[in-house]
Amino acid sequence: MSAETNSPRQGDTRRFYELDSLRGLAALTVVFHHFSRLCATRIVHVIDRTPLRLLVAGHQAVILFFLLSGFVLTLPYKKKGALNYGPFLLKRVCRIYLPYLGALAFAVLCDLHFSNHPHYDNYWINWTWSAPVTTHLVFQHILFLGNYDWSQFNTAFWSLVYEMRISLVFPFLAIAVLRFRTIWLLLAAAVLSLAYFPLAILFSNVLHLSSRDAAINSTLTLHYAAFFIIGSVMANHLPAINRWYARLTAVQAGAIAIISLVLYGFSSASSIIQHFSIPGDLFDWGTAAGATMFIVFAMNSRPFHRFLTSRTIHHLGQISYSLYLIHATILFVLIHTLWGRVPIGILLSIYLTATLAVTEIFYRLIERPSMLLGRRLTAPRPVVAQTESPLIARPPA
Repeated sequence: MSAETNSPRQGDTRRFYELDSLRGLAALTVVFHHFSRLCATRIVHVIDRTPLRLLVAGHQAVILFFLLSGFVLTLPYKKKGALNYGPFLLKRVCRIYLPYLGALAFAVLCDLHFSNHPHYDNYWINWTWSAPVTTHLVFQHILFLGNYDWSQFNTAFWSLVYEMRISLVFPFLAIAVLRFRTIWLLLAAAVLSLAYFPLAILFSNVLHLSSRDAAINSTLTLHYAAFFIIGSVMANHLPAINRWYARLTAVQAGAIAIISLVLYGFSSASSIIQHFSIPGDLFDWGTAAGATMFIVFAMNSRPFHRFLTSRTIHHLGQISYSLYLIHATILFVLIHTLWGRVPIGILLSIYLTATLAVTEIFYRLIERPSMLLGRRLTAPRPVVAQTESPLIARPPA
């Protein structure tokens, strides 16, 4: 697809349906990723070392989510060129936080009803629904306050903490992206990403935190904010990016696609991280490089664009946030009711069917009404034209 037919004009804020679909496919890999944690070690070994790894690339999907958020949220600022913080934050709360509260309530209720807090041989299962439900823990999840176990109710909730934190300052990041040179923005993103680990060590030593992991969890916000910046920079230079893609030959585009898949799927491979004694999160940059090209291909590759805008895939994109919020709760309900009682293949079929069904209900009852509420609350008020009263005499000319 040529740049002329697909790239928006400066300030254009059209809906990128293909990016919704890309988010939906990424959310689906998170669904498979969490189920893969239940599989036998030999199966996981095969998956991690073959292209099947792309189907369970859960953490990579979160990096893609952050890039897409930075990209999409910057587009309105290209048109307005000014900070409009209040409406942005209100709409963001309705878009992200209200559905999160609905998913939190669903997870807590399921925890109370289905879990008796047993101990499983699988260490990953024991991270969730392993402690009693307390009012204090629930309020920590509601307010995002304190050093609490983000995965206790829903193992997918951790990324939403960073999403909301970064959303609080994102309008300022977007304005900076529009006003400063790209080289300085990329350097700033790199500094934020590299600084999180030494800052975590510094905070844990100076503040005498009981857990260094708590400091790391806090400073990781800087690391993930870097990918919001990268996505924002992409949005600012979208016409130039599309023109660059239009000049590629088919061979060049194919080679870049293969490299992108490798970077996205294998940059954070555990064997690589163990070889280098550095924080594994820094390998997210390889993932981000591959994910960035996915976004470019989604908007410019005709076959990929056609696939993403098909009815089924696009609907998956529409419900992707609900899918992300709900799937882990469904999985743990099945773990606590059917784990060890049915074959793993049947459990997978039940998991996918139940997840898609409940996701559809949650989207229609919770997510979509929340989005509409945000639009309604932030919609500009219509200007009522004032007409002259017939009882007041018009002054002479």
